[in-house]
Amino acid sequence: MTLNNRTGAKTASFGVILVLWALVAVVGVSARPLLPVDETRYLSVAWEMWVHNNWLVPHLNGEPYAHKPPLLFWLINASWAIFGVNDFTARLIAPLFAGLNMVMVAVLARRIWPEKTSIAHIAPMFLIGGTYYAGYGTLTYFDMLQCFFALLGWYGVFVARDGNAKKGWIITAFAIGLGVLAKGPVILLYVLPAAVFAPVWHKSWAGLSFRARKAGKAGANGAAASATTYSASATDRVNGSGVSPFAGRGAYKRWYAGMGLAVLLGAVIALLWAVPAAVFGGAEYRNAIFWGQTAGRMVDSFAHVEPFYYYLVALPAMLLPWVFWGGLWRSVFGFGWRTDLDAGLRFCLLVSVFLLVAFSLISGKRVHYILPVLPLMVLVFARIIADVPTRRIDQIPVAVFVIILGVAGLVGPFLPGFFDKIPAWVGTLDGWWGAFLLAAGIALVLVQARRVAVVGVIAGVNLLLVAMVFMIAAPRLQTDYNMRPMAVYLKSQQQAGHDVAYWGKYHAQFQFLGRLEQPIPVLLDIDEVHAWIDAHPQGEVISRRDNPVIGSAQPMARFDYKNDHLVIWDAKTVARDPEKILAR
Repeated sequence: MTLNNRTGAKTASFGVILVLWALVAVVGVSARPLLPVDETRYLSVAWEMWVHNNWLVPHLNGEPYAHKPPLLFWLINASWAIFGVNDFTARLIAPLFAGLNMVMVAVLARRIWPEKTSIAHIAPMFLIGGTYYAGYGTLTYFDMLQCFFALLGWYGVFVARDGNAKKGWIITAFAIGLGVLAKGPVILLYVLPAAVFAPVWHKSWAGLSFRARKAGKAGANGAAASATTYSASATDRVNGSGVSPFAGRGAYKRWYAGMGLAVLLGAVIALLWAVPAAVFGGAEYRNAIFWGQTAGRMVDSFAHVEPFYYYLVALPAMLLPWVFWGGLWRSVFGFGWRTDLDAGLRFCLLVSVFLLVAFSLISGKRVHYILPVLPLMVLVFARIIADVPTRRIDQIPVAVFVIILGVAGLVGPFLPGFFDKIPAWVGTLDGWWGAFLLAAGIALVLVQARRVAVVGVIAGVNLLLVAMVFMIAAPRLQTDYNMRPMAVYLKSQQQAGHDVAYWGKYHAQFQFLGRLEQPIPVLLDIDEVHAWIDAHPQGEVISRRDNPVIGSAQPMARFDYKNDHLVIWDAKTVARDPEKILAR
């Protein structure tokens, strides 16, 4: 079966992929519960903002929440103002931004390579065709918003580079300001390198030979040296006349002055929220939003400490299944890196390397911190394969990868009956969805396509893969990660006037799901337990235990959570032997 370029462009068009992504997002949100502790926590912050009508200072379990800025919580509340309080529309906000990122990648590609329109078609499909991006894009996190504002900031830098400085820096300023409101000052780490290093990636390196550099150092004629060391290609030209923004006296000063004003305006946008929030949030909250959280993560992280090489190991996994596509590797090794390394490629490569090194130097590391690197990398992929025909043999490694996953999904649920070391929960998975993956992998072997078509086909298969993973894992997730039943129970207890406390660290898993309007006290040591029980002799205490049965002591209720149990005890039972009853 063969797809030519015209048919492939229609079959695997940008619009079709966006529709597929919308379907995958709905499947992902519908199939699984809100995952503790992060998703449940963020929805709980939004819920407390809603129930207390406090849009200025986010709260979690009754306390000011300074770990994240408010933009995501504002958007969730805006969705509730339109559709009513529910988790479905709130959870669609991150997938919406994942789709908007595809649009922004296409817009940025058209700005960088206006004469190569196929790049704008290929790059978004490369992005959504990544298993990590598509899977992560359904989670209610802040990174899809951050990725969007990073792309918007890079677009603004290119608009400024193309001669429209005022418009470009205003776009960049709004990207910085809203990016701060999305996830904090880390947006500067994404956007500023593009502007700071613009004189480096903008100027062609093709003619920078050793002889020319030596001649320049020896004091050769300035005009001749310029002609030798710089040759502007079509993609290096910055506007219709091909005039460089770094040409002429004072050009660098104007460029960096514009960048500085963009940062200043972005700071003003963020401070419109931060200053009044700091005033009403108190000293501890003020210190956290202005310094504590950012400094803590970048200098000596208080969480998620990983080795320096963490991202180098994680990045190949983030690029699945593309790392198995032979067409990409053939293009990488066959591309004319010495002659065709245009300004757009230099920008993507330089900023990507800078971000990877910078985040590797920061002690706190999580895979999604480098999510904005993926759009830069897919732009590189799209650029180098834009003019290269593909072969059917290139698709075989990807097909084998999908077929293996399909076979694993198909036979996995039957393995616990044959192998003792296979966890019993594997048998609860709905493995018949693996048959669809198996069929998709076989189809990849049979389909022959070029450029836009083959990338679209692989992207479509990847979206199918992600949807199937959601469906296969859904029964297990609903059993071990669904906090709603316990949250509903706690709501009934609070409505009945019963006081409930939590033993150990509490992440507000139940506040939104139970629509709780009262905070749950947190007990962190035995002395606090005794004091709370003395004050609330008819109260109840929640603890997490491996074994819910303790001699003759019987809990009031228990709920499955991961491989453990969340157990609810009445205060009198706990008072008899707190260490034994509450110990995990």
